[in-house]
Amino acid sequence: MDNKETKQLNDIFSLIEKNKLGRAIRASRSFVDAHPHMVYDGELERIEGDFRLMLDYMKRGFNDPQRADVYNNIGDRLYRFAYDMRMAYHISSTQFFKEMSQKKAGVNLSDENIKSTLENFVAETAMLSLETEPSKTEKSKEIYRRHNNFIQALFCSIITSGSWSGHDKDFFENLILSPTIDTMDAQMLVSATTLSAMNNMDDNKFATLIEVYTKATDEKVRQKALIGWVFSLSAGTRQEKKMRPRVAEALKQAGTVSELADLQKQIIFCMNAEQDNDKIQRDIMPDLIKNNNLKITRFGIQEKEEDPMQDVFDPEASDKAMEKMEESFQKMMSMQKAGSDIYFGGFSQMKRFPFFYKATNWFCPFYIENPEISGTVDKMKGTNIITNILENGPFCDSDKYSFALALSSVIAHLPENMKEMLNTSDAMGPAMSTEELKNPAYIRRMILQDMYRFFRLYPQRRQIVNPFENGHFVFVTDKIFEGTGMAEMYPDLCYFMIKHKNKNALKEILSVFDDKTSPKSLLVHGLFNLEFERKPELATTYFKTLRELEPNNKRALSLLARSYFECGNYAYSAKCYKELMLSEPNNSTFALNFCIATSKDKKYDEALNTLYKLDIEHPGSMSVTRVLAWTLMGVNKNEQAEKAYNRLLNSEEVENGDWLNAGYCQWFMGHTDEATRMFKTFAKSHKDTKDYDISEDFANDIDILTAHEINDTDIQLMAELVSEE
Repeated sequence: MDNKETKQLNDIFSLIEKNKLGRAIRASRSFVDAHPHMVYDGELERIEGDFRLMLDYMKRGFNDPQRADVYNNIGDRLYRFAYDMRMAYHISSTQFFKEMSQKKAGVNLSDENIKSTLENFVAETAMLSLETEPSKTEKSKEIYRRHNNFIQALFCSIITSGSWSGHDKDFFENLILSPTIDTMDAQMLVSATTLSAMNNMDDNKFATLIEVYTKATDEKVRQKALIGWVFSLSAGTRQEKKMRPRVAEALKQAGTVSELADLQKQIIFCMNAEQDNDKIQRDIMPDLIKNNNLKITRFGIQEKEEDPMQDVFDPEASDKAMEKMEESFQKMMSMQKAGSDIYFGGFSQMKRFPFFYKATNWFCPFYIENPEISGTVDKMKGTNIITNILENGPFCDSDKYSFALALSSVIAHLPENMKEMLNTSDAMGPAMSTEELKNPAYIRRMILQDMYRFFRLYPQRRQIVNPFENGHFVFVTDKIFEGTGMAEMYPDLCYFMIKHKNKNALKEILSVFDDKTSPKSLLVHGLFNLEFERKPELATTYFKTLRELEPNNKRALSLLARSYFECGNYAYSAKCYKELMLSEPNNSTFALNFCIATSKDKKYDEALNTLYKLDIEHPGSMSVTRVLAWTLMGVNKNEQAEKAYNRLLNSEEVENGDWLNAGYCQWFMGHTDEATRMFKTFAKSHKDTKDYDISEDFANDIDILTAHEINDTDIQLMAELVSEE
């Protein structure tokens, strides 16, 4: 949509929301006059007339006790007119809505025909059981073909419909909740209402979704309605005064707040799909591919021939390969169990079939009789593959269609043993139990994955509102939840965002969760500034306040110590760690951190006393050895430090920074060649860094270098030696 028109329309809705009806009416008139080609009824003229009449009555001094009600009524009428005007503009200027509008043409979509058609479909499919082959097959195809055409037209009609009246709301609410229509049809109606409300907010459509969510007994319908009204909040405009009490009422129901919090987390998992796919491709798939026994050729998939000498030279090779493959597979299953969308990467490449050219098909529940894939099913007659996918596969509906369509094109080229494997119930991973399939969280996850694929992959996706975009996806901070129980879930959601390193989402939640008297709020604000913003000075203020509220909170003290350390305030950091160390004498981590802070504060002798004790108690600890070696250099005991660094460099726990510090030790002892060698080993990790200069690392440790009489000339010359090939 053109930016100019978008702004004009948004301004009209903004004026209505602010109750400035006179200006909103004039802005609407201006838009209508600028677009005479669009079809309008006489509603704007009637609104203008009624508004002028109201002004005239007031001008004459008449006292009308109903004036406020009349004014509000005009506001409601103007909103509906503006809604219809914007939808008309969508249809005339946006390809997505234009195509949707065309697809409903010529279909009788009166309330009576919609209800009777959906109910008759259920009756007709039930009667199919009385038919005999082959007439049953042909009749079934015709029933499903006719019904598919109708439901798609109805879907498109809802998306492009004007504002709903109270009658429309009641009709569709009752229809969706009716046990006399098919659940898949009910789900399609909910999806269509969602798309419509998301792109052009209508209170009656929003109310329909809320009512269905609170009343539905079918869990799939209920979860689609939940996601529907939440995603509707992405709409650029809204009728806040009408929506707010509906949301408040819904949140009073037991479990609603918890479901909303879980939904927020699941949206984050969806949005991590590409990141999870990168991890799978990088860390898991190489092992799966390397250790399987198949190869893909231009003639199809074939089994690799086994090497007859393999068992002679490496009798355990095949068991090792199987173990490695099983380990990789289990990693992927663990990611899925945690909530990751592990199939997005693979199935996103399989959305180019003509089936996915239609927006409606992205929201259609998977069913074998779907006429859009009937040719595919026919190719796989005599196998259980499709049934297994439908009943057991942990896939969203969109991916089930992708798999069915892709498999139909290669099934003839598959080796027999693979066909046999695909016919088993666990061919595509562990079968889902009946309980798991009915779990609300699982159902919600599958719906979200369907929607995420649509908003990431559908060709015309940029023409419609995207609920997964920045500014939309963190819905829990929407002002419509103010004064509800949603705030109770903020601490848990903050910890979730911290764990998943989602800075943007965490920042959004913290913007509404900022209570200086709440220990949980202080904690997450401190963590945000420490971990994400890299502002340790600000983090210390939060942790200090938290300590004042909860003096015995050891986690707060530990984080305060870390914040002081990152500020460079090593004395205060050491003081905090000492308090922790004394409270838990057996906690070696607190003791070691105390030593690090004390050493950085140049109180090497004090640190050594504790380090010697730790080295005796934990003789194999390279962490202790690392701090001990540095501290020994601080008191100029370089020979002892050298021995500690040798232990460290020869261990499996050596870190790249150890080469730098060991190089210092050699430099301080006058072993320039050995120091240069170690510095070069350290510098190798920066070989891909353009214009890398090790003197910058030396500058970070200037205090200890200066203490050992290493001056700037020495530093620059050493940097030259390290940079030499």
